[in-house]
Amino acid sequence: MADSWERSTLPDVMAHVYGSPIDPAGWTEAMRLIADGIGATTVGIHIHSPDGHDASTIALHGEPPPAMLRRYQTYFAERNVWLTEGAAKLKSGAILTGEELCSEETLLRSEFYNDFLRPLRVRFSIRAVIDAAPEPLTYLFAVRPSGRRPFGSVERRRLGATAPHLIRAMRIHAMLERTQSHERTAAEVMDRLPLGIFLLDDRGRVVQMNAAARKIVERKDALRLDRGVLVALETRADVQLQRMIFGAGAAGSGRNLTLGGTCALPRAKGGHPLSAMVAPTGVTGIFPSTRRASVVVLVEEPVQRSSLPFVTFSKSFKLSQAEALLAQRLLTGLSLRQAAEELGIRESTARSHLKRVFAKTGARRQSDLILRALTHEPDGPMTES
Repeated sequence: MADSWERSTLPDVMAHVYGSPIDPAGWTEAMRLIADGIGATTVGIHIHSPDGHDASTIALHGEPPPAMLRRYQTYFAERNVWLTEGAAKLKSGAILTGEELCSEETLLRSEFYNDFLRPLRVRFSIRAVIDAAPEPLTYLFAVRPSGRRPFGSVERRRLGATAPHLIRAMRIHAMLERTQSHERTAAEVMDRLPLGIFLLDDRGRVVQMNAAARKIVERKDALRLDRGVLVALETRADVQLQRMIFGAGAAGSGRNLTLGGTCALPRAKGGHPLSAMVAPTGVTGIFPSTRRASVVVLVEEPVQRSSLPFVTFSKSFKLSQAEALLAQRLLTGLSLRQAAEELGIRESTARSHLKRVFAKTGARRQSDLILRALTHEPDGPMTES
């Protein structure tokens, strides 16, 4: 049965938690309300790196000295015996006290306790696990000093009522972060690529193009824009191009159409024709579908052909074929479970692949992996194998 705190204060906690992805100050107020509700001196949210060597703090209530907080983030995160001893219990949604994770004997003789917790007069802890492997470990933590009693059933119940909302809010935060990161970097990333990129809506109108694409249409040598529509100068090439764009834009409609394709674009001034590839945006694994853009047209000079960004990214970080196949599907927007189903492997196997991808690339979560793949620049020329 819900107690007075859950009835009166939990709705305020929820409001701040769900508003925090837009207003980060909401995290601090939510942590304060939780601290008051469970009698904690400090409450915060840590995100550990995939290798567990360090951590970042995204929310905090309480006043640990900044130098001590930094020491935890850079040194004691991987020496936190509550986490190392109880690693098998760290599952998303779990509510765990320090006593459940680590014996008192192990805690009191540890470097973590004697050099970090003890100077802060911290003895007891409780945490709500927000995310766990293969994603980076993320959890809300709360602590009390040695003169107080351990956290008990009341605090466990209140954190248990809060945890589902923390999990949802963090997922919303990750989605917004991914969307905002893509919006901030999309133009920059596209402009760095050596091929012309045209993003079209389902009516075939250009909604975005990169610097190389703008140069192509400004030359009016093989392509031009006619009231926002991409048009090939040569008539037969244009018929083929429009058919491919129309088919790619109809992807998912159920109509029996060719979903894009490739064609040559003859130049008015002669010389080697340009090469165009048309596809639904999600199919490329590089340009996810959006409400505005549903078709991508890639145009390049045959003599300047280069690997698509994900190919060079995969080679640069020495991803195995299995790891690369999984990562490429995640780049299209599939969830881990959907990617596993498409590849015909178990979700547990996919988690293992993803953990290795994180370790090799330094990514902390799937949205970070996507951003790294989009912005990756190879150290040197890559050759096709």
